[in-house]
Amino acid sequence: MCLLGAESHAVGFDLVTVGNTGNAPDAFGHGVVSYAYRVSTTEVTNAQYAEFLNAVDPSGNNALGLHDPFMEDGVLGGISKSELALPGTVYAAIEGKAQDPVVWVTWFDAIRFANWMHNGQGSGDTESGAYLLLGGTPTPSNAATIVRSPDATYFLPTLDEWYKVAYHDAASGQAGVYFDYANGSDTPPVSDHPDDNPSAANYFNNDNLPNGFNDGYAVTGSTELPPAVPTLLNPLTEVGAYTAAQSPYGTFDQNGNVWEWNESTLAGSSDAGPNRSHRGGSWFSSPSGLTAPERGFDGHAPDEGRNDMGFRIAAAAWAPGDANGDGVVDLLDFDVLAQRFGDSIGFGIGAGPEQGDFNGDGIVDLLDFDILAQNFGVGAAAAIPEPSGAAVVGVGLCVWGRRRNRNERA
Repeated sequence: MCLLGAESHAVGFDLVTVGNTGNAPDAFGHGVVSYAYRVSTTEVTNAQYAEFLNAVDPSGNNALGLHDPFMEDGVLGGISKSELALPGTVYAAIEGKAQDPVVWVTWFDAIRFANWMHNGQGSGDTESGAYLLLGGTPTPSNAATIVRSPDATYFLPTLDEWYKVAYHDAASGQAGVYFDYANGSDTPPVSDHPDDNPSAANYFNNDNLPNGFNDGYAVTGSTELPPAVPTLLNPLTEVGAYTAAQSPYGTFDQNGNVWEWNESTLAGSSDAGPNRSHRGGSWFSSPSGLTAPERGFDGHAPDEGRNDMGFRIAAAAWAPGDANGDGVVDLLDFDVLAQRFGDSIGFGIGAGPEQGDFNGDGIVDLLDFDILAQNFGVGAAAAIPEPSGAAVVGVGLCVWGRRRNRNERA
């Protein structure tokens, strides 16, 4: 029987797979990760975070403090809140800022977002899943002891996971070769607007030279704080705007724009427990804030948001057969694979299991359906009967018919 189309997730991410498992550390002892994992190519945006807010807080009571009033600020905010809106539409990305990274998020906000992703979005729980948060309050009662669940499918990257994808030389394999900056270079990127220089980064650098870049803040080209420049109030840039400034693994903005929360704890403590790591520098940072050795001032209190702090999401390695990347191989994956059936994927970044090519032959075909069938039920909370070989053939015939009809309509 042909499978019905499934609704896609409200929030989706492009993720890169980080391999080179068991790589050596850098000179500071950072970057060692003994397993494959995935990281979002960009930071979480205002639009994505607004979708999250509307899903988990449709009435806008904000009991967990997931929406900071500063998010409505006209300069650095990006998410409005309307008490008069219908349930599920209370929160909205501010016009012109939908693709800016969300700021004013605490570490607890970030891991609650990860829980929601782990639990399938929608009405998914924010208090358990990848992380267990107790107390039902903005600052959990177990704040100082929160750790990642071993079966987490979405999560915040640890310091080493974040560090590796930012600075490790992917081409070096397991060798301990690292760059000083997250653009695959030992030379700092220039500070400039992305429209003028897509290989630059969004941070503060003033070289006092009439060269057209490194004139202060990247967006304004001025040493004045952005709010003092009336024509360019927003110092943030859209995620991925610096299209020629990728890390060796294919991520964007791990230098500048916003500091990014990491899962890891660091020395020091606050009323909410140990400080949590953040990395990469922001629109307000000097060049030193972007470098690999920079520790982010030993982290930050996890219950505080800032106007230069955001986060990106990480995920477990893509399981064979998991066509939609939700950590479970189920009927939804059959439908996703059906939509991609016959596509020539090719090879390189973005190819492979992320596009349904589970056997790596560069095309989505019946062999990939067979791999999906063999792994059916992996990651599921309850056992699901595995499809028979006949079912796989049936799905393949259905796919052929769907593909043919789609082509006839084109």
